[in-house]
Amino acid sequence: MEQWGNNMANLLVDRGLPLNLALEEISHYRDVIGKIIKEEAKRNDFSFDAFYQIISHFNLIVDNAIQFVSKSYVKDYTEKINYAQYAIDELSVPVVRMTEEIGILPLVGDLDTKRAQYLMESALEKGSQYKLKWLIIDLSAVPIIDTMVADQLFKVIAGLQLIGIEVVISGIRPEIAQPMVNLGIKVEEIRSFSSLHQAVQYTNSFTESLI
Repeated sequence: MEQWGNNMANLLVDRGLPLNLALEEISHYRDVIGKIIKEEAKRNDFSFDAFYQIISHFNLIVDNAIQFVSKSYVKDYTEKINYAQYAIDELSVPVVRMTEEIGILPLVGDLDTKRAQYLMESALEKGSQYKLKWLIIDLSAVPIIDTMVADQLFKVIAGLQLIGIEVVISGIRPEIAQPMVNLGIKVEEIRSFSSLHQAVQYTNSFTESLI
């Protein structure tokens, strides 16, 4: 019964079907088999105690089937949602390689603490994988950053600097700068530009001067 429940749940999740389809089917078979048990009890002249024992055991089996399907469905569905969320997060924090040494991380939309944490992991992983020397973090499309996220953002910058990647920030507006000032962050230690174009020009000119 447990194996059947797992298989049924997997089938529903894979095909994007709701849980109530399985529950309705189980309910249907409860009625059908219940009627068969009743007719067999009449035909064999079961005592009330014997009939009660049989129907109680049958209901227990059906209840277990519902439980197995429900638990397995929730588990499989949650795993699928988590995997989809991971893919969305990965796409929402794209490190784009502009040259052999320069990468751009364009952030779009709201930055919450969860996304900021993924930002740190992705930036460090991709920066190291691409062997970047510069990473431009563009905040032009980020509407606002609270103090917690600003703190996390500068932990990302510190982490990148520890592995030898220089960070340039572009697109800082007054509403984003305010939380940074509130944190006491020394922004003069980090190169920042009002536009991505200026940041790209700066990193290009800096790398070209070293050639």
